[in-house]
Parts: sequence; C-alpha cells; structure tokens
Amino acid sequence: MHGTLEDSRVCVTVDLLILTVRDGALTLLLLRRKEAPFKGQWALPGRFIAQEETAEASISRLLSELLPADGAFFEQLYTFSDVSRDPRGRVISISYLVIVPFGKLVPLLTKEGFPFRCFRIFLNKEGLRLISDEEELTQVVLAFDHGRIIETGLKRLRGKIDYTDIGFRFLETTQTFSLSELQTVFEAVLGEKLDSSNFRRTILNRYEKTGRLQQTDQWEKQPRGRPAALYRMKTDT
Repeated sequence: MHGTLEDSRVCVTVDLLILTVRDGALTLLLLRRKEAPFKGQWALPGRFIAQEETAEASISRLLSELLPADGAFFEQLYTFSDVSRDPRGRVISISYLVIVPFGKLVPLLTKEGFPFRCFRIFLNKEGLRLISDEEELTQVVLAFDHGRIIETGLKRLRGKIDYTDIGFRFLETTQTFSLSELQTVFEAVLGEKLDSSNFRRTILNRYEKTGRLQQTDQWEKQPRGRPAALYRMKTDT
C-alpha cells in the first residue's frame, strides 16, 4: 500500500491530531514520514484501517505502537474525502482529536526511538504556524492535506471548549486542580490571555452551580498571596 493503490479500490485511514499543553502552549505531535509519498516530510500519525477492524480499534492499535501513554482521550473530528488528497489513489481519512496530558508524555520524550517531535501550534488570520525548538512549519509543507486537518481540528477545539468538558482533558487529573491550571489550558487553546476574575466567574457559574465542579478541602500554595483552592470535576463519560 506504500506506492499506488488499485484504481477501483477505496481505502480508509485514520489520522490522529495529538494535542497537549506544554509550558502554557498548545502543542502538536508530528512525525517524519519514512516512506513515499512525501518521504521526509512532517505528518500526522496515521494508518490504513484493516478489513477486520473498526476505526476505533485501529486508533487504539496505532496509539499502543507509537504513543503508549495511559489517559489519552480521543473523539472523531471529521472525514476528509477529497478525491486527490492522496497521490497513491482513492483514500478517505477519518481524522480524530487525541488529547494527552503532558505529564503522560514526559517519560516518552526522552525515550530512545520516540518518533514524535513537539510543535507549538498557532492559528490566526495569517494562517497556521507550527514551531518546534529547531524549525518553523507552515501548512503547505506538511504531507497530504494534514495542514487542513490540523486547522479544522484547532477550530473545532476552540469552538467546543466553551460548551463541553474537552478542556478538562488536558489536565493531569480532574480530581485535584486549580482554576489557574484550567485557565492556562483555555488560554493555550484559544490563543489569547483571559481575565482571571471573569474566567473564574464563568467557570463557577457554568459548572459549580450544576454540581459538575466541586471544591475540595485541599489548597495549593502560591508564590505570592493566599493559597489557591483545588477542585474536582465530574467529566463526561
């Protein structure tokens, strides 16, 4: 399946948009393709779905091979079916958002053979930019239509963070966290600074009054000022 596909055959892949928040920045995991087409170019991880497996089973298999980290959350993003999206033939991509708390990645980042590089991800009116410690990428240099997948995923994430629990998936744990930790996640995803008082008021109104968010009896020491209250969240199943 690495060169060309049969003219009459339609193949389906899963492509994963793996995101985390690292040092206050939304971060994407990319790898270099080792095979044609687009050999040597940066790409999202993906694989062809086998005849006997579901898309979800294919994702679980891919994550266990490339990113064996507990606590990953994934949900379907979009189906990309442009006729010419893959030069090998007719290939449809079912893309997924994958969110991994950064603490789960730390042991893997220094592990020999870890295939990914971390890129800070930015999207504004000037377009998509991906920045690592070594280089900066734009949408047009990525393999296939992966730039479009990334842009679609970030827009979806920004749209959902205000009315779903998806932002909480970036936290190391939903059982003990401060509102400042949560605000860091929201700022990273939205790409803008938020007023702390307004953010706190909004979150408490949205979640605490409905019983989804509860203050614990634990407190987090701060460099300055009073200790911060820690909360627990009942996330969607």
